[in-house]
Amino acid sequence: MKELIQLAKLLREASALFSSISKKELDTGDVTWQQVLILEQIEKGPRTMGDISKAVDLSYSTTSGLINRLEQEELVRRYRDKNDRRIVWVALTERVTEQERVEMEDPQTISSLHALQDLFSPKKKLTS
Repeated sequence: MKELIQLAKLLREASALFSSISKKELDTGDVTWQQVLILEQIEKGPRTMGDISKAVDLSYSTTSGLINRLEQEELVRRYRDKNDRRIVWVALTERVTEQERVEMEDPQTISSLHALQDLFSPKKKLTS
């Protein structure tokens, strides 16, 4: 049990360090690595909230909160489906510059972000 607690602390510290470094590396202001993963999901076209949530392996409410902040930064916009008002679509805005699009398409950056996402995914279970 002691080892598990120590591992949890180390993972939390690693996550905080990664967030700090990624903000500097990504040079996107206050955009977090989780928000970059969301932006990557919609960079080729609008996606539904549910699809984004599944793709980034976060709960719907967490994804919604991250998208709220992206909306406040005017990087994305939400709109309702014309045929089914329960469906919410998310699309990039004009504010996302070409440079940001290039950064989102960098395979090495995206691969690293996905690897970290997998590492910190709550669905992963520790085995002995």
